Amino acid sequence: MTNALKNSIARLGNKLDEHKKDAVPMKAALDSLVPYARQARTEFNEESLQELAESIKEIGVVEPLLVRPMGTGKFEIIAGERRWRAGRIAGLAEVPVLVRPMDDSTADKVHLAENIHRENLSTLDLAQRVQRDLDAAGGNLATVAAKYNKGKPWVSKLSAIAQGGDSMTVLVEEGVTADRAVLASVSSLERKSPERAKVLGELLKAAPEKSNKRAITEQFMKDGRAAGTTAKADKSAPNVAAKQDDKRMVIAEQEPTWRLKEGVERDLGEALIVVELSPVSSFAAEFAELSKKFGQARLAVSVRHPEKGYAIVQFGNGSTHRRVYQADELRLLSVH
Repeated sequence: MTNALKNSIARLGNKLDEHKKDAVPMKAALDSLVPYARQARTEFNEESLQELAESIKEIGVVEPLLVRPMGTGKFEIIAGERRWRAGRIAGLAEVPVLVRPMDDSTADKVHLAENIHRENLSTLDLAQRVQRDLDAAGGNLATVAAKYNKGKPWVSKLSAIAQGGDSMTVLVEEGVTADRAVLASVSSLERKSPERAKVLGELLKAAPEKSNKRAITEQFMKDGRAAGTTAKADKSAPNVAAKQDDKRMVIAEQEPTWRLKEGVERDLGEALIVVELSPVSSFAAEFAELSKKFGQARLAVSVRHPEKGYAIVQFGNGSTHRRVYQADELRLLSVH
C-alpha cells in the first residue's frame, strides 16, 4: 500500500478519535439504544452479523459504541449499529458505549466518517495483506488465489488497490466510494495515465451521492478505449476526422434549450455557496473562463431554474454574469 493511502486512512481515523476523546464511558442496556435516524448503511449482511455475533460471544464487544443522549433515558447510536445488532444476536443485555453530546451536524459528520473509515479500512487492510502474499509468491496470481479460494481477477483487483496513487487516495479520503472495482480501476488507470485518472476521480466526486459509481467508471473506461480506437483510425482517414471535428464544433456552438430558459426569482436573499464544475463537462472551458474573467463561481440562491436538475451559477459579485449548468455536474466547495 502506498504511503499516501496509509496517510489518508490515518488522518480519517485521527478525526474520529478527536470526537471520541471527551466521551464518557459506561455500560448501556441494548434496549436503551436507538439506531441513528440517518443511518448511512441501507443493508446489514446477515452472514457477516452472525460471524460478528460469534466473535462477541467469545470475547465480547471490544470497541465501545459511540452514542449521544436523547434526553429520555435513551441513547442514539452514532457509530456502532452493526455491533449493536450483533450483540442482540449474541444475547447480550448491555454493551459498552461512549456517551458524547453532539448536535445534528456533528453527529452526521461523525457517523459518515465512521462508516467510510471502517469500510475502506477493511478493504485496504485486505489489499495490503494480499499484496504481501503476492510479493512472497513472486507475483504468482494462481498461488495467492488458491490460498484465499478466490479467482485470479480478485487478487489482481486487490493488488491494484494496494498500489493506489493520489487520485485513488482522494476517493478514499473524501469517502467518495468504497467499491473495490472502482478503486482498482482508478488505481490501474493512474499508473498508465495520471491525467485521465484525475479526470475520472473528479467525475466520481461530482456524481450524486447515491449514483452508480461502478457504472460511471465502466463507461469512462469504455469511452477511453473507444477514443483510442478512433484515434488510430483517424491516422488513416484524416479527411473523415476533419469532417467529424467540424460537426462536433457545430453541435458545441448550439445552446441546449435548458440553458435558454429564464430563471424564476425567489425571496431567499444572497448566500455565498461556492461551486466548481466537473472537468469532464462539455461546458468546463466556459466555466473556467468566466471564473477567471469575472470572479468566483457560486450558486445564485435568489433565483432558480424553472426545471429540476439545473442550477443557475453566478460569476463574481454582481448578477450580470449568470449561466445555467446541470446540477449533477456541480460540486459544492464551501458555504459562507
